[in-house]
Parts: sequence; C-alpha cells; structure tokens
Amino acid sequence: MIIDFHTHCFPDAIARRAVDGLSKTGGITPNTDGTLGDLKRLMASQNVSYFVVNNISSDARRQKNVNDFAISSDGGACVSFGSVHPFAENAEEELARLKEAGIAGIKFHPYFQDFYVDDERAFPVYEKAAELGFIILFHAGCDISFEDTERAAPERFAKVLDMLESAGTKADVVLAHWGGSMMTERVIGSLCGRNVYFDTSFGAGNITEEQARRVVKLHGADRILFGSDCPWHTPLQEKTFIDSLGLGRDAGNKIYYENAARLLEKHGRKLAR
Repeated sequence: MIIDFHTHCFPDAIARRAVDGLSKTGGITPNTDGTLGDLKRLMASQNVSYFVVNNISSDARRQKNVNDFAISSDGGACVSFGSVHPFAENAEEELARLKEAGIAGIKFHPYFQDFYVDDERAFPVYEKAAELGFIILFHAGCDISFEDTERAAPERFAKVLDMLESAGTKADVVLAHWGGSMMTERVIGSLCGRNVYFDTSFGAGNITEEQARRVVKLHGADRILFGSDCPWHTPLQEKTFIDSLGLGRDAGNKIYYENAARLLEKHGRKLAR
C-alpha cells in the first residue's frame, strides 16, 4: 500500500492552462494534464492506493472556488485538502465551512499566497485551523518558480511551531519537501526532532541520499510521509529514490503508508487497508 501525501490537480476547465503556466515559470514538464481524472489514472498505474490533493487559494477572491473544488473532489482514493488565504477577512468562516464538509486538512503556500510563514498576522488563522482539528500542510523551503527563497525558510517554521506550542494547540503540521526544499542543512539545524511531519515530495534530484538518510535518522521514520508533488514528480520517481536509501522494511512501511494512514484516520478519514 502507498499513500501519496502531496499531489496537485485543478478543475477541468482550467487544468491545462494552470499546468502550462506553472511548467513555464518552473521550467519543468508535467506528468499529467492537470485534471483529477488524469491524476487518478497515474496514481492507479503506479500502485498508489490513496493520494492527498494540495489545493491552494492564491488569493482571497479565489478562496471559495478553490474550496468548492476541494469539497467536490474529496472521496474515494482522493483526499482533498482545502486552503484559505491567511489574510482573508473570512478565512476563519471558510475554515468552518471546510470542517463542516468533512475536509481533513488545509494547505498554505507562502510563495503563491505571497506572505512570510512567520508573519504574526497569519498566526490566528493557524491557531483556528489547529483548534478545528485540521492537518496543516505547508510548502516548505524554496520554490523553483520564485527568486525569493526565504518566505518558507526552516528557521521561520521553527517560530511557527514555537507559537503553536506556546498557544497550547495540538496541531498536526506537515512541512513539504523534506522539511524545506533545497534547504536540507538548515532543516537539520532547525527542525529535525521537532513535533512536525515532513513529506518527501519533489525530493529526488533535490536532496542527496546522504542528506535524506540523515534527516530520517535525526527526525525519525515515524514522522516522514511519502509524497511525490505530482504532476511535477511521480510516485515511482520518489519511491525509487527512497528505496535507494536502504532504510529497511519497517521504516519503509511507515513512510509509504502507516504514518499517513494513522494521521488521516486521526482526522476523520477512514481508509481501507
């Protein structure tokens, strides 16, 4: 069984335009046409049993439409996360709507949403998401479409985790891309060992085997979630990389499905095993 905790797709009407635009700015070729249907096809072909779609509300005006798609696409093999812009006036109301609809998690992307992750104006929204019982998933580290590299830096996430802990929340936070894309040494110095999950998305070619082994050793295999970042990388691409690390069967089972299944079930999504 494999659970891919980090994928993307878009409503059919805008999918091709969305992936073409992201492909151009990031200089990378997509592996699907951006639709949910094609994502399902690829996931099934690579033996993925469940996959999490990371939707992103790039601004407050698009928030409702993004979340309408998240709600409509959630179910079966697809676990669709919602998204709110942290500075939207109705962010907390939208979180309540998503909770009522049974959505398990919320995605924040400091680059596409244009904010620094440790901006204290965002903290009340993080706290509300934690209070409502959402998984909170952040893009972490660099983003290949942007020159600015610091909006989601590891040291900034350390401040966010400090805030959530001091506020008494029991937030389940996931930091994408091995805790910080292309910032592994800073992740090791600032985040390894903290009460936070890392996903493995977009890791192949962007983190060395030696670095990945160090992260797993220092952070613990029970806090690593398998992810691909499809359509940009595929599950097979990331699984081939992780298999090369020689972590052992128990660690592999945790990373590929046990950790994700436990986390999703904690937040209301029952999975057939």
